[in-house]
Amino acid sequence: MLETPAKTNLVDIYDAWRDHDLDRLASYLPSDFSHHINIPVEMLAVGGVRLGKEAAIERLRQIFDSFDTQFIELGPMHLDDIGASLDVQSHCLHRRSRTWLHTTKKHVWLLEDGWPVSLSEFYDLNEFEVFMKGALAA
Repeated sequence: MLETPAKTNLVDIYDAWRDHDLDRLASYLPSDFSHHINIPVEMLAVGGVRLGKEAAIERLRQIFDSFDTQFIELGPMHLDDIGASLDVQSHCLHRRSRTWLHTTKKHVWLLEDGWPVSLSEFYDLNEFEVFMKGALAA
């Protein structure tokens, strides 16, 4: 795929995500950024919607405190004028229970002028529920 400013920005964001560098990640986000995770808050307190960059970055801080992401691999990025989508494979260690989550989630970005304004993350909810039950039982 041809390199575009939007793709470059998203690759930089994922590099910051891998490094758990929230300051660098935040530098790409507008103040009205929104972050959606399809996991219900009843299943995981940091699920649901966060509106505003500050709330989204705080949620990521909480996730990084609870999960040690050991591996992130990006699938092919499908990019158009308004957004991008890709599968993201990750291996995360739940710090408290020491159990592993190996998952592939779908990321859908809404972009304006090549800059992200929203991220929606879609997990396999059945897989995540089984993982959380195991983590809570450990």
